[in-house]
Order: sequence, then structure tokens, then C-alpha cells
Amino acid sequence: MSFLQDEESYKKLFYHFYPVLLSFSTSILNNKEDAEEVVSEVMLKVWTMGEDLNHVENLTVYLFKAARNKAYDVLRKKNREIPTVAISDNIQEYAIDKNSPESLYAKGELEQYIGKIIRALPTQSQLVFRLVKEQGLPYKQVTEVLGISLNTAETHMRLALKKIRTALDAYLHEKK
Repeated sequence: MSFLQDEESYKKLFYHFYPVLLSFSTSILNNKEDAEEVVSEVMLKVWTMGEDLNHVENLTVYLFKAARNKAYDVLRKKNREIPTVAISDNIQEYAIDKNSPESLYAKGELEQYIGKIIRALPTQSQLVFRLVKEQGLPYKQVTEVLGISLNTAETHMRLALKKIRTALDAYLHEKK
């Protein structure tokens, strides 16, 4: 394979994984600049691996694990605890006229409220929730990325969903 083909493959890999790894790393670090540095280091390592990359069984899991480990290294260096996670804008539409000012305001308010709920979850539950719901990873890969058992991942997801559901029920009941 020529260098150009390798470079093209790397570009595709980079553009595919950079955004999701950045979101994941930002979730851990709660700092976009640090997360960008982490993801850049991970992607640079992939670039320098060369033929060793062929020995990686599951590239997605490998990249998420590498990003997690680098992010934890940054946290250890900064001597601080793992902070809360920022929410993405993946809220389903719930109003009939989604473009009315009232609906747009209500949607924004609901997104903020859900973000607050998710940030209040324990860190491990947040990470499991984000990897499964936002990144679309299967539980098996989540267990590999976070180094936890399948039962633990499922428990974290159950707890996260229960807390979100309970808080949303209270919120929606309050709005009636």
C-alpha cells in the first residue's frame, strides 16, 4: 500500500472517530481544550502504529479505551475528580408545532432540565448512558471501554434511566 493510500485511510478514520472521541473525552474532562489534546494524542498514536494497527481486534473499543485512559491521565495530572458531563442536543421533538415560539422555548427548557438531570448522575452512570444512548455502542463494547462487567453496565443504565424518568415525570407533572 502506498503512503497516499495510508494517508487517505487515516484521514477517513480521523474524520469518523474524532467527533465522537472528542464528545466522550469532553464528558470525562469537562474541558474541551483538554479533550481536543487527548483525542489528538490518541489519533497521533494510531497514525504512528503502522502495521501494529492490524493486531487491534476492535478499533472502536481500542480508541475509546485509549481516549478514556488519556483523559484519566489528564485528570490525575490536574489532581481533580472526574467532573459532570455536558449534554448533547439529542432530545426528541415532543410538540406538534415545533417552530412556534412556545414550543421552541419549552424544548430548550426541557433540554436544559434533562442536561441537569444527566449531570447529576454518578460519573460511571453518565458514561454508560452516553456511550450507549449517544454513541450507540453495544453494552459489550461499553464494558470493554470502561473496564466493567456487563451486569455493572446494565445496572448503571437502569439507575440512570430510572433517575431520568422520575425527574422527568416530576417536571412534566409540575408543568401541567
